[in-house]
Amino acid sequence: MHPSRPPRRLHLFVAAAAALLIACSSDNTAPGGATGSLSLSISGLPSGTVAAVDVTGPGGYSKSVTAGGVLSGLTAGTYTLTANRVTDVGLDYASPAATVTVAADAQATATVAYALRSLPRSSANRTDETASPKYRIMYVLPSDGVDRNLDTDGTLLRTISSWERWYASQTGGKHLRLDTSDGAPDITFARIARTDAVMTSYGVFIRDSLEKQLVAAGYSSPNTLLLVYYDGGNQSSCGSAAYPPALPGVLAAVFLKGLAGSAFPCASNPFAASPTAAPGYLEFTAAHEALHALGIVSPGAPNYSNQHVGNDPTDLMYAGALAWHPAVLDVTKTNYYNPAGLPAGLINLATSAYLVP
Repeated sequence: MHPSRPPRRLHLFVAAAAALLIACSSDNTAPGGATGSLSLSISGLPSGTVAAVDVTGPGGYSKSVTAGGVLSGLTAGTYTLTANRVTDVGLDYASPAATVTVAADAQATATVAYALRSLPRSSANRTDETASPKYRIMYVLPSDGVDRNLDTDGTLLRTISSWERWYASQTGGKHLRLDTSDGAPDITFARIARTDAVMTSYGVFIRDSLEKQLVAAGYSSPNTLLLVYYDGGNQSSCGSAAYPPALPGVLAAVFLKGLAGSAFPCASNPFAASPTAAPGYLEFTAAHEALHALGIVSPGAPNYSNQHVGNDPTDLMYAGALAWHPAVLDVTKTNYYNPAGLPAGLINLATSAYLVP
């Protein structure tokens, strides 16, 4: 007699199981096709902007995401997170590429942290990205001034973003055009030859001396106004600017150590704590002086008062007997900003080449 044999159906089942085992061992998923997931967080972007992160991984996986969340059904392996730049009020936010490992039957976590793009310190102007009218931001010290690295530690980036976002909130999205390089403000560093004591001795003419020295050093160029954060003193104010044509020039300045001996020294005011923080005194001072350099407020404006407006202390360009509490760009829309137009002879920021969408 012949030994008994298993039914043919059993042979087929054993063969199929063996084939499945071989197939599973040849890919990068767990036995049974188990997959993992990735919990992705995205931070650092201003409200109103949308992230742009490309996620790539094993087996040609590719997905673009615009917000945080959980990506499921991922083959085990290494995934690359590439954050594309996001622009807000003309300033780029970026995040370095990162990798994360996803395991089967587990959830990995990763964070894409956006931040304003910054550039290394430079004492020379980088190649301009545009020939259009613009403001060049500078961080300037007297010869004996203490270098606080405000141009490289993020301070000036935060304050610039704060007042640019305020302009955008007042104009329906427009802001001042800045000198930029590869999507970041081209902040120029300079140390002048004169001491702080010598500079402050010039009194109300300190701005004139500052402009003369910086222009002589080659920092002036066509269609460019200088917006200078001067880390030195000023006995009379926290800011001053050219006021063409009455006071020709190209420089507006914020004096970070001005009024040192007064009850309200300029240095007692903090910079914006984040790029999206509401502007404070130093931000409004920069925004105010930047407009003076355009010749605002015109002498023929209805509420004109000695280069300013005198009707409302909440106006950015107010100066008068009341305490200044800036909050509005041209309260009456009759003096220096009106998209619908102003009378002939009045400089209108709304039509200025220095204001861009």
